Amino acid sequence: MKLTIVSNIVKDKIILENNQITYSLGGPPCYCGLIAKQFGAKVRLVTKFGQDFDDNDLLFFKNSNFEVNNNSLSESPTTKFILKINGLNRELYLLAKCDPILVPDLEQISTDGWIISPVFDEVPYSVIKYLINNHNNNFLMLDPQGYTRTIDTNNKVILYKSLDPLFFKNIDAIKLDPQELFCFTGGNDINALIKLKVNNIIKYALYSENQRIHMLHTDKHYWLDINKVNTSDSTGAGDILASAFTCAFIKERDPLWAFSFGVGAVMASLRTKKHGIEKIPQNKFIEENASYNYNLLKYESF
Repeated sequence: MKLTIVSNIVKDKIILENNQITYSLGGPPCYCGLIAKQFGAKVRLVTKFGQDFDDNDLLFFKNSNFEVNNNSLSESPTTKFILKINGLNRELYLLAKCDPILVPDLEQISTDGWIISPVFDEVPYSVIKYLINNHNNNFLMLDPQGYTRTIDTNNKVILYKSLDPLFFKNIDAIKLDPQELFCFTGGNDINALIKLKVNNIIKYALYSENQRIHMLHTDKHYWLDINKVNTSDSTGAGDILASAFTCAFIKERDPLWAFSFGVGAVMASLRTKKHGIEKIPQNKFIEENASYNYNLLKYESF
């Protein structure tokens, strides 16, 4: 199985509520990529990073056995964020922004699935349009978080109040949180998610809120509840959900199992109570949770 992740890698400075500071490589290339490796996938990154990427950072790519495009090295600095965590409150600040990913970066790639997950608008709409028209029936997952983000005068990351979602019409799957859903629909409940799914002709819509994760497929609404875990860092949980769902779906072609694996990966990662990419769980724990989740699936028609 081959999985290609389209997103800029980031360098995170994470400040916890006790003023403990950790530094970590991050972004979807890390979280999605490392989860995909747990599923045995061959991972390719379409990403950009700067000259400030040091030898240890480059060693991460080698140790993770990721394929990285030859044109990934940029004259611009690597995208960097400061993440301040205080209980449930999270503040994100943009320190640097790397170059965008362009259509020529994607051409001639052979893959079984794509995850498009910009961190800060580095994937132009033209790239999504290209993949929608040229992905040759390979699975296409979108996490639109980067499109919903802008910054204020202090470089604090804030959300746009509203955006037109029609640029991602006809993708296979989407992963959203309440703020992102509100940005595209003006609502943050299941009815808003149904409207988005139907209007954009999306096959699978994943939606995470509080201790419940939802999936819409055909005319069914499925959901799973997860127990609250006291962890100081849930960064990357959405990436983990998107990647585990995508990998399981490519392998099994069963959306219910894929949903069970996606939620199971999130549960396993939170239970590690670790920070940054150290929270990536082992496959055996993901599988245990998936089997447990499959028997607890709830659903209703809409």
